[in-house]
Amino acid sequence: MEETPLYRYETKTRIVPLEAFRRDLVDVPRFSGYCRDCPHHGRFWSCPPFAFDPMTVWKGYDGLLLYLCKVTFHRDRLFPGERRAFEETELPHIKAAMARELLALEGERPGSLALFAGRCDLCPVCARVAGEPCRMPGRMRYSLEALGGDCGGALERYFGETLQWAKGNKLPEQLLLLGGLLMKEDR
Repeated sequence: MEETPLYRYETKTRIVPLEAFRRDLVDVPRFSGYCRDCPHHGRFWSCPPFAFDPMTVWKGYDGLLLYLCKVTFHRDRLFPGERRAFEETELPHIKAAMARELLALEGERPGSLALFAGRCDLCPVCARVAGEPCRMPGRMRYSLEALGGDCGGALERYFGETLQWAKGNKLPEQLLLLGGLLMKEDR
C-alpha cells in the first residue's frame, strides 16, 4: 500500500477462470455500444471500433489474471477543482505505474497479453486522429472494457468492490482501476 497526502492506493490480483469470465462478463456488443457513446470514440487505436472481432483475442488465451488498483481519497484533504487536478496530475502516474507492472508480468509469461486500465495513452495524441497507423503497435495495449469485458461485474464478483462515479468536479470516495493479463497455459 502506498500513501500520498491526498490518497492511498493498493493493488490486488486474482487469477480467475477465463472460460467463466468470457461466458459471464464479456459482452462485446454491449460494451462497444458504451464506447460509441464516448466523446473519444474512434480517436484511439486501443479503443473500438476495431478491424477485428474482440472475441478472437479472448479465445486466444486460457487464463486471466485481474489486476486491481484501488485509490482511496482522504476526503478531508481534497479541495475545489479536485477531480480535474487529480486527473491531470496524479492519475497518469498511477496508470503508468500499473501499466509498467502489467508489462513486467507480461514479460515473465511468454505469450501473455497485458490489458491496461482504460485507453492507451503512450502518445500525447493518438495517430488515429490523423488517420495514421499506431506509432507504437508493439507497446499499445487494449483494456478489458475495450474488448467487451464488464469491469464493474468483475470488480464485484472477484474483489467485492463496487464502481463509484465522480459527480461534477467531486471525486468519489474511491477510484478503482482494473487491468489484467491474458495468459496461455504452459505448453
